[in-house]
Amino acid sequence: MSSDTDHFANKRTFLAWMRTGISLMGFGFVIAKFVIFLHALENKPTSSFSTSLIAGEVMIIVGIITIGYGFYEYYSTEKDIDNNKYYSRTTELFVFTAIIIGMAILLLLFII
Repeated sequence: MSSDTDHFANKRTFLAWMRTGISLMGFGFVIAKFVIFLHALENKPTSSFSTSLIAGEVMIIVGIITIGYGFYEYYSTEKDIDNNKYYSRTTELFVFTAIIIGMAILLLLFII
């Protein structure tokens, strides 16, 4: 039997996923705009291919993926709570982790 506290805990977890995704996107935006700011200070044209620009875009994509996965987890857990069952979603967690690690490796390759 589910209680209100189960639903509230699920919602708090979802909001934590949202905060994390928004933080990642904000950080990515700062990284991407920083290189444009530096080029403006030096009166240089901004090249379309910059490691900072790509790193920022990757961080924004990671933030979007994080929010999407957080919503998926929230919705799936909400259904589990309503059905009084819990199913471990290790496959989805593995895929999410692999995507984030892949994006981090991609980010490292651009920095090196």
